[in-house]
Amino acid sequence: MTVEPTRIEDLDEQQRQPFHGITNIVLMDPEFGRAAAARIGELQAAMHAFMRAYARAIQPVIAEMGRAFEAMREAGLIDESGRPTHRPDRPAWQSPYGPAPRRRR
Repeated sequence: MTVEPTRIEDLDEQQRQPFHGITNIVLMDPEFGRAAAARIGELQAAMHAFMRAYARAIQPVIAEMGRAFEAMREAGLIDESGRPTHRPDRPAWQSPYGPAPRRRR
């Protein structure tokens, strides 16, 4: 179905808003508006159903992550904000003094 707009109102340059100044579009066929509103409602319902299903699906993963972080806190590896409590040991090649000297044979 093709619907032609009957009127498009436009603002002058000083009053324009981010959407190119268009403030109102009046459609000739009111059935088009009802059909569009129905489709938008269907889309909204589908999006809500998807988000509910997604939330149910990721809930076990989030719970497991919470248990892992709690275990790391209890072990003293991280503080309450999730930051490491101490610096990890570095291998010798990352030492601030450089690698150990090698003996010549």
